Amino acid sequence: MIQVGFAFDKSVYLPYSVAAIAAYCKSVPEIKENYCFKKPIYKRDKIARVTESLENPYMAAFSCYLWNFEYNKALAKEIKKAYPDCIIVFGGHSAAEDGSLIDTESYIDIVMTGEGEETFASLLTEKDIHNVPNIYFRENGRKIKTEEKFYPDISNYPSPFLDGTLDEVIDSDPDTDFLSVLETNRGCPYSCTYCDWCAKKSVRQFPLQKVFDEIKWLSDHKIEYIFCADANFGLFKRDELIIDKLIEYKKNTGYPDVFRCCYTKNSNDRVFEMCKKLNEFGMDKGATLAYQSLSEEVLENIGRKNLSMEHFSKLLQKYNAEGIPSYSELILGLPGETKDSFCKGLCTLLDHGQHNSVSVYYCEVLPNSPLGKKEMLEKYNIEVAKIKFNHIHSANDYHEEVEEYSYVIRSTSSMSRRDWTDTNMFSVCLQCFHSLGLLRCFAIYMRFEKELSYFDFYSSLLDYIMNTDNGFLHSLFVSFKDKYDNSTDGEWNYYNPELGNIIWFFEEGAYIECIKNYGKYKESIMPFLKSLDIQKDIFTSLEAYQDNILKTPFRKNYDFVCEYELHEYFSKAMQGIKTKPVKNKVRYSFKQEKEYASWHDFAKETVWYGRRKGASAFFNESPVK
Repeated sequence: MIQVGFAFDKSVYLPYSVAAIAAYCKSVPEIKENYCFKKPIYKRDKIARVTESLENPYMAAFSCYLWNFEYNKALAKEIKKAYPDCIIVFGGHSAAEDGSLIDTESYIDIVMTGEGEETFASLLTEKDIHNVPNIYFRENGRKIKTEEKFYPDISNYPSPFLDGTLDEVIDSDPDTDFLSVLETNRGCPYSCTYCDWCAKKSVRQFPLQKVFDEIKWLSDHKIEYIFCADANFGLFKRDELIIDKLIEYKKNTGYPDVFRCCYTKNSNDRVFEMCKKLNEFGMDKGATLAYQSLSEEVLENIGRKNLSMEHFSKLLQKYNAEGIPSYSELILGLPGETKDSFCKGLCTLLDHGQHNSVSVYYCEVLPNSPLGKKEMLEKYNIEVAKIKFNHIHSANDYHEEVEEYSYVIRSTSSMSRRDWTDTNMFSVCLQCFHSLGLLRCFAIYMRFEKELSYFDFYSSLLDYIMNTDNGFLHSLFVSFKDKYDNSTDGEWNYYNPELGNIIWFFEEGAYIECIKNYGKYKESIMPFLKSLDIQKDIFTSLEAYQDNILKTPFRKNYDFVCEYELHEYFSKAMQGIKTKPVKNKVRYSFKQEKEYASWHDFAKETVWYGRRKGASAFFNESPVK
């Protein structure tokens, strides 16, 4: 069973998907009696080394996704060469549901679609392959498709944690910090066209006691980071009990440290209470208030309905009042989106109070999503760029032996290539200077006191950076634009070995570079700030506050004097409450919890792990006055 993951610094995910299939199969007496399941292959090792480690396999089964698809194909070819009788099976999200791999890859014998447990068990027990559902195979040179079958009852599926399937993985690899998936239900009632995550499948729950027992296993095995694989966590009332159980083990054992989930898109009071509990124990990465797009035309095209902006504002105020960080996500390149609608959509989020964190993702065309179908691509004149796969925060040398690829929308009938690049640059600028905090204070002040829109502020800032050859910022952002313009390369990321063997989003790289080279950054940005024509005494206080609200790695205490009570002003502003800065001399003292030993540690903790919690600055913390 082969589910190769990617490395995050020193961490890798347990191979949950193939382990779940193996666990189910081993619960079938006939299979247990006649088959031996070897330890899953989960690391991206040299292909020759992996092939040599096999012991005359009867079958090699691959779980495929974006980050391992090409590696899987290369490894499968070598296994077939070494063991011609070995049956090669491909399944998972990157195995297209039309079975086209049977047409194009002669070394693949069977393609499996849909969920794997019962189908795979059927493959191992059925005497006639035609009776195995949800597969494609070859017969006399023709591609054969069997009947499609959906499995409505998953309550009897055994756990790969509890049955020992994953024990061997952990026990044999003590030097790896394992991450894990936790699955409490399957299915999604929604049908967003860009998504291939169980669309329109009825939501089925695993037994609650099984989930509790798995949480205990994960805690006992010191798994720090858990990603919840539910498409809509918080959909059910029982999800509150799952949060309580996670917190119980966190208090008793210290594990897990982080529980990351995709909350149900129509965020509600239940989600708020769960986020509040997780935040109290430092276990969350922030509450998700996802939008994907703020264009009504785009939402109609992709089959999605968002929260109203009024409801969004009220939710943000509620989260902010409780000190719970939240973040919003948008997808760039969706059909119907324009440069203007996307950039102004970002700023609409700021206007409604989302100052803590906004993230923008490229629209990826997935083989089993409706958006990936020929009729959709033609309808919206979608240009797809095949680029090197960039899994942000994974190892930079991930492509060492086999290149992986992403298929990203580069232009549509409503957004040209040039507009796509310009929209990305605006997005990077806003995320770097506002979401990560470098100029958030100046932008909010100009919005509230000078009625300068966020769109105009960040448009002017980007124009200044790109067209003023001031050295530091100009060269940094021009390098980003050059990479975006190169659609065939696709290295749309930032890398600096001083920060570890990790690749970063452009905005993260720009933020870290500005903090590392703060003197050069200030020299670059001061002409722009002075052009804002802010009264001298308030400007001096704004500058001091903006400089000192940002965290840096090698100091723990931040002391500075302001002629105005700016922390109170900005705290209220970020809750949507408009006041006037009160002129009153005050000394602020912020205390950073830890002093970081290196730029690598600082970037990892505050930007990678802490971005969605607003950890790059002290905006969410109260100073001593």
